[in-house]
Amino acid sequence: MHILVTTPKSEMENSAIEGHTIEKGGYWFRTFKFRPKIDIGDRIYFTEGGVITGFGVVFEIRQVSMGQKCDVTGRLWGDKGNYMVKYKDWKWLVDKIPFKGFQGIRYIDRLNLDKKKLRL
Repeated sequence: MHILVTTPKSEMENSAIEGHTIEKGGYWFRTFKFRPKIDIGDRIYFTEGGVITGFGVVFEIRQVSMGQKCDVTGRLWGDKGNYMVKYKDWKWLVDKIPFKGFQGIRYIDRLNLDKKKLRL
């Protein structure tokens, strides 16, 4: 099952910096207070600035014993017991899909979205 999350406006600059860093090799991660209903190989889509921009492919899901430090920003994300979803292989959507930002996650199969634009 694929998920959709929002990059908050306050984090968009960091997200761009991380993206340029990861292009040279590495991965991104996102922490959650619960385990999302996703598996290895599923996609994590992002909405930024009112549009779904692209997705990464999940390669690891694990519960963390302490927060994870971001190598780019130096910030500590998540708390003990949170779940970390690691993803890589970023793909930009050719046709951006309008979608207002939100808190939490949304499951793609429960949304009325153009599956062709999502590259499914």
